[in-house]
Amino acid sequence: MAAKRTDQTNATPGFAIQIKDDTELGLAVLVAEFGDGEYEIIGVVVSINEAREIAESNMQHRMRTMERGGDAACPECYKVFAQGIGGGYILAKEISTI
Repeated sequence: MAAKRTDQTNATPGFAIQIKDDTELGLAVLVAEFGDGEYEIIGVVVSINEAREIAESNMQHRMRTMERGGDAACPECYKVFAQGIGGGYILAKEISTI
């Protein structure tokens, strides 16, 4: 039986596969990152598409809170971290807030 060879030339750096918007990431983490270096864990996501939806909803909530006179920090970006080849969580995608 011949061993199946996988082509990693198109793999996302740090991952065994190419990470696309609909790739199932397992238990990835969505994080909001602020300009002062602070961060906030937003939640667990299974794909980049889901992360975008949650990030957009989170940003809209923050904007509504500010419009009502509340105090809400707006992140510079959202980041998705997923388990990479070595087992640790690494950056899979950065999502702009613009």
